[in-house]
Amino acid sequence: MLVSIIMYVLGVPLWMLIGMLILILWNSKRVRKQPGSFPIKVRPETDPVSDEESKWSRTVSYAQWIHDVLIVRKGPGLMLTVPYGIKGVEGYPQDADPEGIKGLGDHPKLIKAVLDDGSILQVAVGELHPELAPDTFHAD
Repeated sequence: MLVSIIMYVLGVPLWMLIGMLILILWNSKRVRKQPGSFPIKVRPETDPVSDEESKWSRTVSYAQWIHDVLIVRKGPGLMLTVPYGIKGVEGYPQDADPEGIKGLGDHPKLIKAVLDDGSILQVAVGELHPELAPDTFHAD
């Protein structure tokens, strides 16, 4: 009751907040159910500011391959879309530490992808999908 009075005083109708929550949950479910969508975590190999290894995000994102572009949906409700132009894959997928990369299962795989600008993006997936097969891209 007190919360609704405070929201009314601040001018934020309760129906608007409920509508936003429904929209976020609906969009998240829609992204997960798209054909070819798979759970993923990405990070640059080094932090551009400190030249140290960057950290994995806490939340799991979802991605799709479209030609040679990795489309990653992340953020609250998976509403933020980030495209990564992939030039190639560096080496073969390796086993990753499940304690360091949480949320992708017991045996996550780590792939190093070379972007179009030459930087390296570390991609962690729970299991290898046909889109991530070593034959999809060839190392330079």
